[in-house]
Amino acid sequence: MNSAQSSRATDSDAKSPSGTYQRISRYTLYSEAPSASDPEFVHIEDIPSRARLFDWAINIHTHPNMFQLVFVHTGSVRIFIDGQEESHSAPVIISVPAGVVHGFEFEREATEGCVITVSRLLIQDDQFARQFPFEQELLQTARIINLTRHPKDLAFIDQTALQLTDEYQGNAIGKKAMFAWLLFGLLVKLGRLVEERPETGPEDIHSERFRRLNTLIEGHYRQHQAVEFYAQELCTTPASLSRTCKQVADKNITDLLYDRLILEAQRMLIYSSVPVSLIAYDLGFNDPAYFSRFFRRRVGLSPTAFREQRDGIHGTNS
Repeated sequence: MNSAQSSRATDSDAKSPSGTYQRISRYTLYSEAPSASDPEFVHIEDIPSRARLFDWAINIHTHPNMFQLVFVHTGSVRIFIDGQEESHSAPVIISVPAGVVHGFEFEREATEGCVITVSRLLIQDDQFARQFPFEQELLQTARIINLTRHPKDLAFIDQTALQLTDEYQGNAIGKKAMFAWLLFGLLVKLGRLVEERPETGPEDIHSERFRRLNTLIEGHYRQHQAVEFYAQELCTTPASLSRTCKQVADKNITDLLYDRLILEAQRMLIYSSVPVSLIAYDLGFNDPAYFSRFFRRRVGLSPTAFREQRDGIHGTNS
């Protein structure tokens, strides 16, 4: 959910909940701090500040590379998600995996809450994926979780959302670690609620294949496998897999693989003192010079310049 000033969108044809055809926008969030290129990209904002810009109606759209939690604390909301339409009174929280088509109509001037947006790659990194027990239940399927009958869970979610917002807006030492712990705890709590009352969301073939692809990429991106490898693992053809990537993410599979390599390179450059040459070898490059050229083409800076720039920004953070 983002305005033209703070997002970039492309459109594709799809059916609305009423069955008529309309344009579905694909958005990539941009944020003042951190930016969309930040390897730990997150964005948090309150619902009214965005919804008022659009007369409290957020048109149907999708975020190919972002996972969202929409927490409606007071008021009510009409939810359009992957071809289904539901109306709920607060408190309710909606999880929106990457690539899921969604839109909202909020109760005018009565709705309070927040939207937490997290890079899909952030929640699919190696450590998170190993420890999180509800990946299929929550991160790969859209969920609408009504919290009316869960007052204790609501109190936890409300407090955690407030703490996440404080961390996002502040600049305290240990910000990155604290934010990660709070987000992990919130997602585990939501996963438990989903497990108690399963609510399977709709899934089309391209969305399901795209999510399986990203799981495969997470496990193999250091090996620089060819497109044919991923197609074979997913029991499809390279051409069909390319169509899936284009439809869901408006990218080709090579770009997805390069994005994952760059994300890991950025993390290692920021959060470690490992030499650039060793980072190159760790990411499967045989030639550190080639890695540096690859990094510069994708980021616009050499690895060394990127590290120096980020050190200047995060010099006071852990």
